[in-house]
Amino acid sequence: MYRLINAVWIICSLFISVNTHAQNTTTLNQLDEEINALVKQHNVASVSYAIIKNGQPTHINTLGFANLETHSAVNDSTSYRIASISKMIVGIAVMQLVESKQLQLSDNIKTLLPDLKFENSWSSSHPLKLVHLVENTTGWDDISLREFAYDNSAQLPLIEVLAINPASRTSRWPPGTRHAYTNSTAAVAALIVERVTGMTFERYAQQYIFAPLNITNASYEIAPPLLATGYTQQLTPQPYKPVLMSHAGSLIMNISDMAKLLSALVSRDPLLLSESSYKRMEYSTSTNVGNFNAGYGIFNHARFYDGWRFRGHDGAMRGWRSELSYSPNNSTGFVVLQNTENNAAFRAIVDKIRTFATSHFSTKTDEQSFQAPPKSLQGYYRYQNPRNQMRWFLERLVSPYQLTIYDDSAVFSSVLPIGWNRKLHYQEDGTWYNDKGEPVAMHTVDPLLGEVLHYGDRVLVKTTMFAAWIDKVVLVLWLLMLVAMIPISLFWLVKLVTKKYSSPIQKNARLITMYVALSGWLVLIFLFIGMQAPIPRLGAMNVISVGLMLATILMALCTAAAIYFYIKHLGNQTSRIATVTSGVLVLCQSAVVCYLAWFGVIGIQTWV
Repeated sequence: MYRLINAVWIICSLFISVNTHAQNTTTLNQLDEEINALVKQHNVASVSYAIIKNGQPTHINTLGFANLETHSAVNDSTSYRIASISKMIVGIAVMQLVESKQLQLSDNIKTLLPDLKFENSWSSSHPLKLVHLVENTTGWDDISLREFAYDNSAQLPLIEVLAINPASRTSRWPPGTRHAYTNSTAAVAALIVERVTGMTFERYAQQYIFAPLNITNASYEIAPPLLATGYTQQLTPQPYKPVLMSHAGSLIMNISDMAKLLSALVSRDPLLLSESSYKRMEYSTSTNVGNFNAGYGIFNHARFYDGWRFRGHDGAMRGWRSELSYSPNNSTGFVVLQNTENNAAFRAIVDKIRTFATSHFSTKTDEQSFQAPPKSLQGYYRYQNPRNQMRWFLERLVSPYQLTIYDDSAVFSSVLPIGWNRKLHYQEDGTWYNDKGEPVAMHTVDPLLGEVLHYGDRVLVKTTMFAAWIDKVVLVLWLLMLVAMIPISLFWLVKLVTKKYSSPIQKNARLITMYVALSGWLVLIFLFIGMQAPIPRLGAMNVISVGLMLATILMALCTAAAIYFYIKHLGNQTSRIATVTSGVLVLCQSAVVCYLAWFGVIGIQTWV
């Protein structure tokens, strides 16, 4: 009887297993069809992706063309540039050496690399350590546009790469307090691996990371065989450009090998690391808040999909988009590789995949007791850890957030752009949780800023509603005035040509106002053109970058001349409309010039 029952149980189990697999296959087929539709809708050259769902075997699919000119279809052997996902390999290598006790995360960088140039004004109280490199809490600025634009066809040794612009390795605040993403930290960490092991990083990665996982086609070489062509959003092919910080972004892999890396991270494969080392990579320790699951981790980013915490990294370079994300608690993950610089398409594809991947996640969370948030926490906040100081004058416009407190919860929302918001729950220790019970934010103290709020990898300080909005109000008013000046200038020019203004003051007042408007338009035009492709257009000395520099100087000079003119001839204007128009424009542009001067943009040399 026992054997009969056992046999029936086995048959039923097999039937359920086969039926479940069929259902999953149908679901995956539907997903493949939906993504194929997105590829066609967004005119993407190709996309390759791999999915591990609830520990099931990896699903791999490839769609589109590796090269549109030759119509060569992609397959699981087609290689892609994975950009900043390359940093995860550096993180794994460092953790392997920590496991073997050849390194400690608390090691001082001055001891590990005595010949490395960097500046840290807080070295006595906050010395720079290895953990700050791998968690991107050095306080360093990101590498310059010149370094991004650098042609590393010769593939310089790491020590020569790091000698090109040591000025970017200057701590802007005490190391180990705030996160700020930068590419140079991965290059420095890779150099430490080379110094400790006596091997090139490429050889170390091949021997101790790729070979154990049977990854056969990972390469740091320039344009290896089977590499897909990268395309712009307009499907213009991009010539292969070697990356200067190669270990921060030059790794090339196919989707089959990426799936093996994903599987190792999801399953905690002991061939790479111990369970404790995998876990250690997935939270940060070296910021003001200490251990934090929503922090950057060891070259391992936190992101939340529908409130569920994923880990991993993404990558972006001209012609390429990539993302590797996995949920440590749900045996689930995915990789997406795209050889087209189309952000809308990439996000739409990732959204489809993450919705599918999270569909089996349990909605039940452990019961947690939340408190009514203190009303004193309500207000406006602005983050204080920009990635690149040169671009802070632009990024600052979208840096404010608003925290709105309710009886038992709060809503954290962006001031600009409008629409982004997250519901939060509070505990009395100063920690905020999302609806899935994941900690996402903490209140603490910064040695320079005082009381701060860490939300993910952003460090925010409380500000006023006026400070949060005034720069945007002035910017909008200035732009409206510049637009209005187009028909007004045409009207004035006609009257100037026909000599309708008898007084020199009337004539000069209108001319100088038009010069002010023209200088403002020149700055906007050069900035807009440059930002469409900042690395090639602003990372080298050319017409666009020099034009932007001269335009900012011209704007400052024209605005100063206008202020002098109107002060000198105050009350001599006969046209009230012209006086008001000129006054509003000059006043707004004066505020813009002061703003740009404060952030070092007047006379900016983006190629330095």
